[in-house]
Amino acid sequence: MGLVRIFLPLPRAAARLAPERGGPLLGAALSYCVTPSWAGLRSPSPARRLAWAEEAVAVYRATADADGLGRALALRAHALLLSSRYQEACAAVDDAVAVPGARPSPALTAFAGDVRAQALAGGGRAEEAVSVARACVEAYRGLSAPERRGRALGSLPGALRTYGMLLAEVGRTEESVAVYEECAALLAAMSLRELSQVELVRPRVLAELVGGLRASGRHEDALGVGAEAREALRGPVAWAAPEIVLPLRVRLLVDLARCHSATGAPVEARACAVEAVAEARKPLGASALPSALTCLADVLAELGEQDRESGIRRELDDLHPDFTTDRAGG
Repeated sequence: MGLVRIFLPLPRAAARLAPERGGPLLGAALSYCVTPSWAGLRSPSPARRLAWAEEAVAVYRATADADGLGRALALRAHALLLSSRYQEACAAVDDAVAVPGARPSPALTAFAGDVRAQALAGGGRAEEAVSVARACVEAYRGLSAPERRGRALGSLPGALRTYGMLLAEVGRTEESVAVYEECAALLAAMSLRELSQVELVRPRVLAELVGGLRASGRHEDALGVGAEAREALRGPVAWAAPEIVLPLRVRLLVDLARCHSATGAPVEARACAVEAVAEARKPLGASALPSALTCLADVLAELGEQDRESGIRRELDDLHPDFTTDRAGG
């Protein structure tokens, strides 16, 4: 994947010199760059990903490859989603599945549904997104040995994670936990090669499962998943996507601290809360700092350490107003 990025000037030159043959080659190369599938490599920025996707769409529009255009449009929709341009992402999904002359594969249709569900949720339409996500899960279940080209277009674990996340967002916590547990079991049965295709799904699922179990009052079960979740947030994935992993790690540590408190283990709770604050003080964890500090202050109060608690509360009061409401109360 890295080599494809490096040598993009070659297919670009080929597309200029021989559009009929070079165009599809360039479109395929750009599409591959937009959907990296190798574990442990940094993903391109949303802006770079969107630029490649836009270029791929333009290239395919100049060819007779309708299926390639549909795929490029779907990847553009995903790039718009990652750029938080939710309405445009929904419109791009509509374009992707309605290309004249194209025969959208089941994998492409399922992927488009997953993008639509996330875009709807991002645009404040979570209730509507739930039914779309459920249909997307069923679409992925129906796939039988998708072609190599289609495997980069999402996955059943990814669709389950989206569905579980949306169920939690609309307050259907028990159903959300059941979906996350199904997804975790599916991931546990996958080979290393299969996991490399969904490297960010597993840590997200495990960390979010801990949060769901805590919200359901299943504190012991949450602590049981906690060790595996913490391990999943270490290693190559932490280097490849620190902007995702670090806030997720802070959230996980806060959830574990709250669970330890609920089960009568304040010392263990303090250890998790202290670690959460240390992680949140890193630049990429700043948005989660209020939650971590609030958790630590509550744990210190539980332990009777009023002086340290007061210091943490003062720091909370001094935080920028934009941060003080972020996940208040942990």
